[in-house]
Amino acid sequence: MKPFLTLITLTLLSFHLSAQHTIVLTNDQKIEGVVLSIEHDVLTLATNGEEEKIQMKEVSSIFFKEYVPYDGAFVKEGEEKVLQVDGFTVKYQIKGREMVRPPKVSIGTEDKGAVVVKITIDRYGNIRSAEPGMPGSTTSNQYLYTKAKTAAKSAQFDENLKGPLTTEGTITIVY
Repeated sequence: MKPFLTLITLTLLSFHLSAQHTIVLTNDQKIEGVVLSIEHDVLTLATNGEEEKIQMKEVSSIFFKEYVPYDGAFVKEGEEKVLQVDGFTVKYQIKGREMVRPPKVSIGTEDKGAVVVKITIDRYGNIRSAEPGMPGSTTSNQYLYTKAKTAAKSAQFDENLKGPLTTEGTITIVY
């Protein structure tokens, strides 16, 4: 019985932490989520990983549960961009940032596959961490993982001095 109560408590806590706001509409419908912005009489709400836009004239009340600093995690990543680097296809997807220096891609074998590398960049556009083998990779070859990690760390993104301290995204290298 005790593990069951613990599970229920954890489930309720995780729901409470993910839904900071309750929006009550004029038709008495309630929506749980995180208010991202209110601009030009349009409320943008992140709910279930999706952005939802609601006209303010449809909103009756907004209830705030607790303050949790917003890190941008509820907004989908930017669109995937594709480029060719020395005959290799490189794709990247990172919210609000542009690549200013492509990765230096090289390979010393005939191995093939796509490696998805999770990257973290700072405000200055430098790659702070790179973790290969993320979902979407089509190989488990450690050599390709090492080459993709090295290549990803050689890329550079544009500066965003007013943005978050770090931004996460992916670089996919197709060998």
